[in-house]
Amino acid sequence: MSNIRIFVSHRIDIESELIDNPVYVPVRCGAAFDQQNPMNIPGDDTGDNISERRMSFCEFTVQYWAWKNYDADYYGLCHYRRYLSFSPVHFKTDEYTMVRVPVLTPGCKKRYGLLDGVGMERLISQYDIVTSEYAPVARIPAFSRKQHAVRDLWMEQAGSFFEASSIDLLFELIDRMAPEYSQSAREYLDGSLHRGFNCFVLKKELFDRLCRFQFPIMFEVEKRLDTTGYTQTMQRTPAFLGEMMYGIFLYHVTKNETWRVKELQLVFFADTERIRGKLDLARRCLWSILDRYLRAIVDPVMPKGSVRRERLKKLFYTFTPAKQRGIANIK
Repeated sequence: MSNIRIFVSHRIDIESELIDNPVYVPVRCGAAFDQQNPMNIPGDDTGDNISERRMSFCEFTVQYWAWKNYDADYYGLCHYRRYLSFSPVHFKTDEYTMVRVPVLTPGCKKRYGLLDGVGMERLISQYDIVTSEYAPVARIPAFSRKQHAVRDLWMEQAGSFFEASSIDLLFELIDRMAPEYSQSAREYLDGSLHRGFNCFVLKKELFDRLCRFQFPIMFEVEKRLDTTGYTQTMQRTPAFLGEMMYGIFLYHVTKNETWRVKELQLVFFADTERIRGKLDLARRCLWSILDRYLRAIVDPVMPKGSVRRERLKKLFYTFTPAKQRGIANIK
């Protein structure tokens, strides 16, 4: 049986539910800033690491740590609230082609096949690439205009997630540092199918190639940016560009090379904090539903990453302590 490990990027300020399955390796993202370790799980701050880049690289600090410090036949990445579904059942999805679930409960872990390590290993070992389904850009809601291409989807966030010039910078750096991906970069961003969220399992050779493509360019982006006046969201520009490169890489290797590919549904759990009884679960399910309706109202007038939204988040956090919110954040 192949040695398969899926690294789960966990926030250091939230005690999330853990998956009792040896295939998953939970890792604290940005552990260099962690004063405690209440979940008693490894951090990304040992060995060769970039843990201190958590605010700009997000879950990529965990990916880098796995790349440099772990030996496996297959490497995967997912987040504390986004997992690939290994269930044979096909579930209803939203406009992002994601399955949305209010709370990560023990029942959900079983429903989406997260506890079946043997079954996961059996499926993964049949493929070279296991990834989430593409999302047709035309289905994804836009704030200002109809979206036809992946570039349109990302440019909709320009000024909120990153500067508009960042995509041109990405093209420039790919052309200079990884020209073999230049054509694929333009074809993917001009195409109509988006592959995002950095949730995957790759054979070792492909994972190494992905990391060799992403990290040198992300480091160079970090050097080139003047982040003066950036919001907290815009500080993540290297991570957003890394996510674009993930889509570019998968587009490139699936279009130009011969690999065995399996697409799975991506599940988003709105709330993954540890459950502390039935009343706690009921309260958080209610909060999650309320949160979704609130976002539907707020998103059109306060786009993610906007100054107004950042101010609202700050006010929200000031008057609503984390333990009383029942939701992780309002990103």
